[in-house]
Amino acid sequence: MQCGKLSKMQGKEIGMKLRFSSTLFLILSLLPSIVCGANYSASSCSCDDVATAIASASDGDTIVVPSGNCSWSGLSINKAITLQGAGIGKTNITLSGNNIITKQPGGIIRITGFSFSKTGGGNKSKGFTIRGPWQNAEPVIIEGNEFTINESGLFLIEVAGGVIIANNSFKGDWDDSFIQAKEPSDSGSSWGTPDTMGTRDTTGKLNIYIESNKFYGGTNQGIDADDSTRVVFRYNDLTYSSFNSHGMATSPVGVRHWEVYGNTFHYPGGTDQIANQNWCIWIRGGTGVIANNYFDDIAGWYWGNKPEARFSIRGAEDCRPQGSCQNVRYPVPHQLGQNYNGESYFTDPIYIWGNTGTFVMGMGWSWGNPCGLTFSEFFKSGRDYVVGTPKPGYTAFPYPHPLVAGHNSIAAPSNLRVLQ
Repeated sequence: MQCGKLSKMQGKEIGMKLRFSSTLFLILSLLPSIVCGANYSASSCSCDDVATAIASASDGDTIVVPSGNCSWSGLSINKAITLQGAGIGKTNITLSGNNIITKQPGGIIRITGFSFSKTGGGNKSKGFTIRGPWQNAEPVIIEGNEFTINESGLFLIEVAGGVIIANNSFKGDWDDSFIQAKEPSDSGSSWGTPDTMGTRDTTGKLNIYIESNKFYGGTNQGIDADDSTRVVFRYNDLTYSSFNSHGMATSPVGVRHWEVYGNTFHYPGGTDQIANQNWCIWIRGGTGVIANNYFDDIAGWYWGNKPEARFSIRGAEDCRPQGSCQNVRYPVPHQLGQNYNGESYFTDPIYIWGNTGTFVMGMGWSWGNPCGLTFSEFFKSGRDYVVGTPKPGYTAFPYPHPLVAGHNSIAAPSNLRVLQ
């Protein structure tokens, strides 16, 4: 079989030899977009030498980056290539400034086999920014790497979907930010397009998949699902870390939808600052599922007992985004339990089921209530959220993601609870 795009006939011939399953059919559907190319070796791991190798490469090529200790600042990855490090602890890159990864229509960008670190700048400072078209480009895949940050941010994803972050390890401190997904302009019209939850993402390229990673730290904002984004957060192992989101009142348009399932949330307790954890999951907008996760009890003797999941609608409490107390009414735009079908907004409740360990839900305005509103009128059981029942018609997207299946990994879920 020649290296390059597979014809439809070749795809069918391969399919006849493989065991039939939904996952394999999905893999076959992805094969036409896979491009094979040449291997290049960068002269060193330095930013200049890697940039030189990228300039010489073509879509589908692999750039092998040798062992060493180097710094990257202002690197632009704007071709459908694989950047292959020599392995964790071998190719060690210190990030400074911002390094831009731009999604490409010609193929996948894959970064694997590195140890990255970043220190300082605060959580608004990023080491990588991922941007490009939402629907008309192939995914960016970050897999099999190690990331260590201190008083810093790491990834900013400025696109609604089409990014896969899998089988990595992340380590940070209390207020560090590992992954911020935020496309505030909604230029790809994510909020004007029907949802792609579960297998509605028929190609696996329209959501952001964060799966099978290990997170330590980033206690209250390690992962942040924000404007326009469609985030699938699954089978991750977290210690002193959390999944967060923003609604329209705290951001221009708020998160589109999210799926949080099969994760393990560890909380060892203690009196260090990193133990000041106030939630495992905080949802402030859109709709989604929370299922089959395991939660330790967030109940440190020093910090007190906290709910494992929080639900908030800030927009109703302080007149935003509806203007004044007289104008505030249900539903607040893009609030919890709201979806869009391509023609109009509709109530699509959040479904919560199969969670184990200690799972306490906290809900309320959280910032005060100057309009004197009643929260239960805006977030009502059976209408805006449903507990104990799987979401009707929902099927989780195949795991592992077909575009990372079979590739190198350094982490695996400690207690895989496959969502049916």
